[in-house]
Amino acid sequence: MSTTPLNDDEYAALDALQDVAWLEGFLTAIVLTPQAPAQAEWLTAALKDPQAQALALRHHHYMQTWMSKDPASFEPIYECGGSWTASQWAAGFRAAMALDTAAWDGLRAAHPEWLAPFAAEVAEDTAYDAIPSAVISMQAYWNPPKAAKVGRNDPCSCGSGKKYKKCCGA
Repeated sequence: MSTTPLNDDEYAALDALQDVAWLEGFLTAIVLTPQAPAQAEWLTAALKDPQAQALALRHHHYMQTWMSKDPASFEPIYECGGSWTASQWAAGFRAAMALDTAAWDGLRAAHPEWLAPFAAEVAEDTAYDAIPSAVISMQAYWNPPKAAKVGRNDPCSCGSGKKYKKCCGA
């Protein structure tokens, strides 16, 4: 499956079938969820029109790649203009969260402020500004950066001054 982003014509075609902002919010929550539901389950819940499947799956794969490689550059589609809104985007995000509320319970308890921008009663301008940083924070929470491995010939991290392979790596 291609991980290239949709072009303007493909976004227009997808938007004619269903709201792209809602779909991207939905897909973002699916990508962020540590234990995403089976594709058949979320795809049925996400698609308003079966004709949108190929474009929706391609956008999903693009979102997965983007969030794994460069999550700090995350920018929701509603920031691109058009008729897309942060409230539509947040509604899609909430719909995906509802597929498995238990998966979100830990985050809800640890960082409720990150989920606040997605609430239905949040003002459009508040959601618009707060959603990107909340998504980036959630990505970092569930996918912390991996610690650098100590090389065999590097000094041991215990402070002995010996090479790792002759000390703690033996």
